[in-house]
Amino acid sequence: MYIGDLSKRTGASRKAIYLYEEMGLIPAPIRKGTYRVYAPETVGIVQTIRCAQSLGFKLKELADTLPRTPAGQRPDFDGIIEQIGRKRHALQERIDSARTQIGLLDELRQRLADSPSAWACEKPVDSSPKGRL
Repeated sequence: MYIGDLSKRTGASRKAIYLYEEMGLIPAPIRKGTYRVYAPETVGIVQTIRCAQSLGFKLKELADTLPRTPAGQRPDFDGIIEQIGRKRHALQERIDSARTQIGLLDELRQRLADSPSAWACEKPVDSSPKGRL
């Protein structure tokens, strides 16, 4: 299939497809004159790349994980599966950290609610004649 058809089927722009090809994320297409002809398997690969991007993966991460695959062959996704595990672990750590921070904020809010005078910032009024202008 030509790049226009690949773009329509996957929702990826032509520019993105060229970039995926340049980075080795998709197999280099065969050439028919000056036209690139992509294997049907490329549709699924591009869809996987776009899905991974929507889940927070950078193209560089994917390029480092996916081995270059010859045209007409499906890439080995074991590297991506491992990368997903690492990404999931990192997200879980951020969630745990956020939950801890929320707990500390709730605790501070409760302490302030129990003792509002701790935040009183009013200055005492100076009633001496010097203090008045």
